[in-house]
Amino acid sequence: MIGIVAAMDAEIHEFEKRMDVVDHTKTIAGCTLTYGKWQGKDVVLCKSGVGKAYAAMSCTILCMQGNIDSIINVGTAGGLTQDEQVLDVVISDKVVQADYDTSPLDGPSGVGLVYNSHEKLSQSCIEAAKAMQIRYHVGTIASQDLFMSRDEDFEKLMNNFPDSICSEMEAGAIGAVATKFNIPFVIVRSLSDVVHHNENPMEFSTYVSKASAQSAKLIENWLMRIQ
Repeated sequence: MIGIVAAMDAEIHEFEKRMDVVDHTKTIAGCTLTYGKWQGKDVVLCKSGVGKAYAAMSCTILCMQGNIDSIINVGTAGGLTQDEQVLDVVISDKVVQADYDTSPLDGPSGVGLVYNSHEKLSQSCIEAAKAMQIRYHVGTIASQDLFMSRDEDFEKLMNNFPDSICSEMEAGAIGAVATKFNIPFVIVRSLSDVVHHNENPMEFSTYVSKASAQSAKLIENWLMRIQ
């Protein structure tokens, strides 16, 4: 069974509309799991909520249901590089908990926790994006319990993790939990804004609608490509 994790109601609702069959739902500690079939494959949708704590809790609940073969986490991020645009897709090769810092005790090795995405799952996402002619980028997704709004936030992140290409609030936790459960994972993020661009060309409510539909179509194409 494939676990599909998203932070927002809009994304989960868009996914539900496209599923072949919605079988049943159950709620544990406020985490709703929706079981069914999509593109002929057994799936379970899981709304994570915002931030690493809620994402870790939801992903742990998901993994403890058993029979989860892989996890794809879809959501929103802010872009960090000049060549990115709103609604571009970022596909993880690894994720980092960028705000983890035990360096006063452990030195430089205490900054950040890194988890590697599953190569084949990432490659299938790349193939799906290419087939749909969606602009995409592959690289490090940085997670922090922080909505970056100050120059110093950006500078600190890029100083510690210069390979980061987007910043968000859940992927590092989902990567950590999936890794502990030995479940392959991949993270996909749609960009709502880009740090180097002075103006956001789209209202967030419009962005959410477009990004949710695009994410659902991407997952649909991705599901056709995985075994």
